Amino acid sequence: MVSALWGAPWIRVCLAYFASGFNTAAVDHEADGSTNNGIFQISSRRWCRNLTPHVPNMCQMYCSDLLNPNLKDTVICAMKITQEPQGLGYWEAWRHHCQGKDLTDWVDGCDF
Repeated sequence: MVSALWGAPWIRVCLAYFASGFNTAAVDHEADGSTNNGIFQISSRRWCRNLTPHVPNMCQMYCSDLLNPNLKDTVICAMKITQEPQGLGYWEAWRHHCQGKDLTDWVDGCDF
């Protein structure tokens, strides 16, 4: 069901807006040295590799790959995250701003 949810464009638009303000190059530095990267602010603690050795790197990519305006790698990684038990709940931005809300207005007028 999570993958089906991820397919709805308004979900990605809401998440991208509240996670990064649609900034594909956004990097948020955490106190522990980890980073949140790209338009969906994907964490280096588990999902990508930065300069910190011995991280799980579940998306099998460098965090810098998530900063590319070509969102292919970012979307692939985000889809892996949504397949985890926490699903979209992984993102604080989703939980606080998007979850449980009617998001269809985010794409009103768009032709998909």
